[in-house]
Amino acid sequence: MALSFALPFVTDTLLPEFDKDSVMYTGWMQKFPVGQPLSPEESRSRFDVHTAQTAAPDERASLIRFNSTYIELIDRRFRLRGMVSTTVVLLGTMGLFLLGLFLLFTLVIPNLEGDVWDWVMYAMVAVCVIGAPALFWHTTLKYEFFTYAWYPTRFNRRNRMVYFFTGGKEPAVAVPWDDAVFYIGRGTSQAFLRDLRCSIIDERVIQRTFAVGHYFDDEQAIKGLWEFVRRYMQQGPADVVDTIEGRQMNLSVNPSLRNCYLFVVASLGPAMLGARFVLMPLLLPLVLCRWLVLRSCRMPEWPQWVEDACKVDPNDPLRLAEPEVMAQSQAGRQSI
Repeated sequence: MALSFALPFVTDTLLPEFDKDSVMYTGWMQKFPVGQPLSPEESRSRFDVHTAQTAAPDERASLIRFNSTYIELIDRRFRLRGMVSTTVVLLGTMGLFLLGLFLLFTLVIPNLEGDVWDWVMYAMVAVCVIGAPALFWHTTLKYEFFTYAWYPTRFNRRNRMVYFFTGGKEPAVAVPWDDAVFYIGRGTSQAFLRDLRCSIIDERVIQRTFAVGHYFDDEQAIKGLWEFVRRYMQQGPADVVDTIEGRQMNLSVNPSLRNCYLFVVASLGPAMLGARFVLMPLLLPLVLCRWLVLRSCRMPEWPQWVEDACKVDPNDPLRLAEPEVMAQSQAGRQSI
């Protein structure tokens, strides 16, 4: 199988993912700050819906729905689902669990005498078998398994509303397009990373913040993503549909094993793509872990009040098909 595509969000490699203080995990494993104003840097990067960007509109493989009524973009977490950090933690958890069983059957049970050293061994086994998995679940795995596979953002141009899927007690949050505050978010310890953020602000104080689309290491990529959204909402779908290569969405949210493989391989980046076969022993655990994570998660379902507000004409000529396979080929495109 020839792999000839390169997704726009894979300009950096998998390695930066290890840093949980980076922009990728803020708002997910660490909550966005609330109850405070935008920082001076965030205020300077604030976007104006009436001002066009110099960057060309580009959905940057963040688009998962497109029609004349609304567009829907993936959330930043989807890129990280079941990838390096989760795979390392999961393998570490399994290793400690197996080590605990080994200690139990080779050191503890054969040498039970009831003295203080027995209790030390009991404690070691308890930490390995129970404590470590519980700690890893609390710090990482609970954010991955048995949640939602992705948390989309929907932009409705007809009623000029933006909807954020939360999956919580309040399943979705709606904010008027003209009231939403969009700006460039930045990494903390990895300050070179950027994302597109939207905050709901009341009396200059942040009430909620959401990240939209993938993250990048290039500010121009965020401006291009914003320009795609802005033009769709301000000027209409005809102004941006031709910016989508071949009028085909590259990103597929179908949690198939094939998609997980394609996603992991594409995430190597163009420079490492040719070495994928050599790296396969390292890639296969990532593929399997991503597949397990996505399979354990529920598909997001918008509440009925959102669906009622976003009805699509079944004969909409600008409605794009949702691919079952990442970068799925069509006539005139090289097969993957």
